This record gives sequence, structure tokens and C-alpha cells, in this order.
Amino acid sequence: MKTCITKGIVTVSLTAILLSCSSAWAAGKGGIGLAATRLVYSEGEEQISLGVRNTSPDVPYLIQSWVMTPDNKKSADFIITPPLFVLNPANENLLRIMYIGAPLAKDRETLFFTSVRAVPSTTKRKEGNTLKIATQSVIKLFWRPKGLAYPLGEAPAKLRCTSSADMVTVSNPTPYFITLTDLKIGGKVVKNQMISPFDKYQFSLPKGAKNSSVTYRTINDYGAETPQLNCKS
Repeated sequence: MKTCITKGIVTVSLTAILLSCSSAWAAGKGGIGLAATRLVYSEGEEQISLGVRNTSPDVPYLIQSWVMTPDNKKSADFIITPPLFVLNPANENLLRIMYIGAPLAKDRETLFFTSVRAVPSTTKRKEGNTLKIATQSVIKLFWRPKGLAYPLGEAPAKLRCTSSADMVTVSNPTPYFITLTDLKIGGKVVKNQMISPFDKYQFSLPKGAKNSSVTYRTINDYGAETPQLNCKS
């Protein structure tokens, strides 16, 4: 999933436009890209890594990284090294992410977010302000416990759907976070939605829907879409 947020910040000598946009190695004609659109931290792993690439031919970037909780607070349960460094033009580096917190739920995944902010070097000008564009990429990080009953690949087919009046409920009886994409209800496209483990989400029946049938795809560990499925009742 790709989410972009624009935020303007003005200082005495600088106008900064902060953009938040996540996509694997997506850096356009020159900028910062990440090697993944999501991360999975399996219980027992000492650490995981995330590649960061500067595709600009001439602009160095200051890279700052941290892990956040779903309520957008910095998590003290993870260490990222290096937390702050300069990434020179046409270069790559690896972020190493280590979990140091207390034990997490054993029966389901736990969701975090990895945030990578990239600030380009400032070009000095004799007069006027300097325009500076910083990018902040945010991707999901799933902490996955050992011993779950079945692998993620089997989870999408276990979703169940029920309908009543003008609502359709999609239930996730699995221990995994499942992101629904290419989601259609009664043949009408519905906004993508992630459903937490052992939870459900209610959709309003789209206007013009032929019926309450649900078809969907999901996102696997590599950020790719899975084959289309028909939701069973």
C-alpha cells in the first residue's frame, strides 16, 4: 500500500516540504528508495535488515530511521543501526533492526512501522530562501511469533464474509494481519483495507452493487499480490 502525506514547514531561511511515501526502490529520477514495502521480524531472529539506496547522481542525503507503534509513537523496543548517517550519491546502505523489548503475543502477529526520513543537503544561495524537499518513507513491520498453526500463505482463504441489510462483514480468524487489495463487493470496487488478527471489518454495501459477494487479493511477505479469491460465508 502506498500512502502520501504532504506537510509544509517554514523557517526563517528554509521552506521544507515533507512527503511520506513508501515504495520499494521507488526513487524516481533521483532520490531515496527502500528495498522493501514491508518487513517481517520472525521470533528468534537476532536482527533483520532493510536496504536504503540513493539514486541521485549528485545529492547526498542525511538518513534518520526509527520504529513506530500503530498510534504513531516512537517505539523503545527496537534499535536501528545506524540511526543517523549520510548516504552519498549513487550509494546504498543497510539498516539493521533489532528487537530488544519484552516478549510479545505468542498467538498472533504484532504490528509496528519502520520510518526512514531522508533530508537532502542544502544548496547555499546568495539571496532568498532555499527549497528543500525531504522524504519520509513509512512501511509496515510485522513481528511474527514462532509456532503459528499455519503459514501466511494459507491465511487469505480462511477469511469469511457475512451480509445483513446494507452491510458486509469480513472476518479474519487467522493470527496474521491481512491486507485486502483489488477488493470488490457485488462487482463494485471498494477501498483496500487491512484486517487485524482475530478481528473483522464492516463494509457498507456499495451503491449499485449487484449482490453482497466479495472477491479480493491480499499482499504477501514480499509485497506482491496473491491470486484472487471469492470470500466464503
